[in-house]
Amino acid sequence: MSTSGDGKGAPGGKAKGRHFERRLKASMIKKAPPGRHTDGGGLYLVVDPSGASRWLLRITVQGRRRDFGLGSTSVVSLETARQKADEFRKMARGGGDPIEQTETSAKLFITFDELAERVHQEWIIPKSSNGKHVDQWINTLRTYASPVIGKKPVHLISRADIFTILNPIWKAKHETARRVRQRMGVVFDYALETEIRTDGNPVADVLKNRRNEAPKVQHFKAADWLEAASIFDEFKAKEEVGALALCFTIATAVRSGAVRKARWNEIDECKFVWDIPEGHMKTREAFSVPLSIQAQLLLERAEKFKTGPDSLIFPSPARPDKMLSENTMRKVLQTSRPGLTVHGFRTSFRQFAEEQTKFSREVKEYSLAHDVGSKVERAYNRGDYFEARSELMELWGKALAEAGVLPPQ
Repeated sequence: MSTSGDGKGAPGGKAKGRHFERRLKASMIKKAPPGRHTDGGGLYLVVDPSGASRWLLRITVQGRRRDFGLGSTSVVSLETARQKADEFRKMARGGGDPIEQTETSAKLFITFDELAERVHQEWIIPKSSNGKHVDQWINTLRTYASPVIGKKPVHLISRADIFTILNPIWKAKHETARRVRQRMGVVFDYALETEIRTDGNPVADVLKNRRNEAPKVQHFKAADWLEAASIFDEFKAKEEVGALALCFTIATAVRSGAVRKARWNEIDECKFVWDIPEGHMKTREAFSVPLSIQAQLLLERAEKFKTGPDSLIFPSPARPDKMLSENTMRKVLQTSRPGLTVHGFRTSFRQFAEEQTKFSREVKEYSLAHDVGSKVERAYNRGDYFEARSELMELWGKALAEAGVLPPQ
C-alpha cells in the first residue's frame, strides 16, 4: 500500500499531520438518512427523523468536551459549516471559548442604528405613555444621527463624530440639538451597561460649554385666570365634542392627554370623582380628580356621545371608537384666542389658586398632580389632600361659571 506524501494511501484515507477528512459531499446533504453523519474533525451532519437537518461541532474546549450548533443546513452550506468549524477549532486550540468570543464579536460590531432601535424598544417604549414622544425619540436619531454614525460600530464612535452631528444644528435648532444629544447619550449609556462599549460615553460634555446662540424661543402665552373663565363661558354652550373637551380640561386642570383618553368607566358618579389610571398620567401614577359641579354638567352634556359603559367620553367626531385628535382642542381654542395653548389653562388654574384662595402650596400642587417635596418627604406624607382639593376645584368651577366674577377669599 502506498505511503507517499500526498497521503492518498494512508490508513483510513487520512493524510499525515492535522487533516480533516471532509467525508461529506454537498450532493449528499439532502439525501442523508436520519442519524449523525461525520465530516471529520468533530463536524457532524445531524438529520432528525422529521427530515430536518443541522450542523453540529464536537470539540474539546479548555479541557471539556463541548457541542456547538452551527446552524440549519437550509441556511448554512457545507463549505460555510467547515469554515466555521475551523474557526472554532483554532479558538479552542488557543485556549479560548468560541461561544464567548463569538458573542463578544457580535457585541463589538453592532451599529449605532441597530443599538438605537434596541434601546427604543427596551427602554423608551415601555416607560412612556406618550405615543408622540415615543415616535419623536427614535425619529430625531434617524434624522440627525443616522446619516453620520448609523452604520458605524458603536465601539468605534468618537467625540468628533458626535460634534459632527450636533455642530450644524446647535445654533439654528438648539432645542433639537439638545434632544439629539440627550438621546444619543441614552444609547451610549445602554452600550456601557451591556459592555458593547467600554471606553466611556462619547456624548458627555460635547458642546457643553458652548452657549445657546439661537434666538430666544417665543412661547405661547397662557391666559390669566379671568380670561380662562371668559373662554370657558364662551365655549361651554357649544355642542361639538372639541368644545366640551376643552371646557372639561379647563374645569379639571388636567393635562389634555388624559382628557382625550378618558372613558366613562373611570367616572365614579356616586362620589363625583374621576379616577385616572396610571397609564394615562405623565407621572405614571393613578390620580383621582374631584369633579366640581361645572365638570359634572359637562359630563352630562357629553353623554350624547356615549356608546357603552367603557366608551370614550370625548371621542373623535369621525370615528367614535378613536380618541379625539390632539389638535382638535387647540384648533377650537385658537378660532377665537390665537396664540393660547390648552396646556396653559393649568397655569391659569394655578394663578387662581394662588391669588384667590388660602389653600396650602401642597393642596395647589397636588391638584395639578405635581410631586411636592423630596422623595423622603413624599414617603412619609401619604395623603393626597382630597377633601381640600375638592373644595378648591369647586371654587375654580364657580369662578369659571361666573365668568371671573368672584370676590377674593
